[in-house]
Amino acid sequence: MKTSTKISISLSVLFLSILLVCSPLLAADKEIKIGVIYPLSGALATIGRDLQRAAEFTADSLVNNKNPDVDILMAKWGGIPNMGGAKIKLIFADSRGEPDRGADLAKRLILDDKVVGLMGAYQSAVTKTVSAVAERYGIPMINDSSTSPDLTRRGFKWFWRTTPHDEYFDKDLFELLKGLSEGKVKGVKSVPKDQLKNLVYACENTEWGASVARTSRSLQRSTDSTL
Repeated sequence: MKTSTKISISLSVLFLSILLVCSPLLAADKEIKIGVIYPLSGALATIGRDLQRAAEFTADSLVNNKNPDVDILMAKWGGIPNMGGAKIKLIFADSRGEPDRGADLAKRLILDDKVVGLMGAYQSAVTKTVSAVAERYGIPMINDSSTSPDLTRRGFKWFWRTTPHDEYFDKDLFELLKGLSEGKVKGVKSVPKDQLKNLVYACENTEWGASVARTSRSLQRSTDSTL
């Protein structure tokens, strides 16, 4: 799924959540503030900046201004209809990929900037701390890109994710390996099973890396008998 599409889905869900939860309180406002936390500097700055541009494009072209060329209901609004045409204002914050900093930023966005929703934060470790702050203050948070399965298994009421998690991605990988051994991958010759048994996977020491390792080990055990 393209980044811009994921951002569009995330913003759509976030907007809907805000409309359902906060509409009576925001009816008189002409500007709806949403905090967006991404790694805008550091090793993942390139990805963070791409996500920022996608979010800006979505808010500007699909919500705040009418875009008749896009076949999405929001693109015909020119603002939020049941809030008197209120516009979305995205307030970006740079996590630098640091979980503790992400939590501090979330608190600042909620208490100082008075955002009514949060989006982010790309890295699962940062999303974990940011979403905990959002949950504490009862602020809707939508995640568009973090894939640790544990994020949506904490019983949170204010956190949603719009992308599949690692168990789905890892399952697809092992299905591919099984298909290779059975000659079912289109355009690829069958690979002998003994050439697929000794595989190595390396995972970073983060929330995301730990979930990938855990899922891979589980799937490896369950597929060993078939490879």
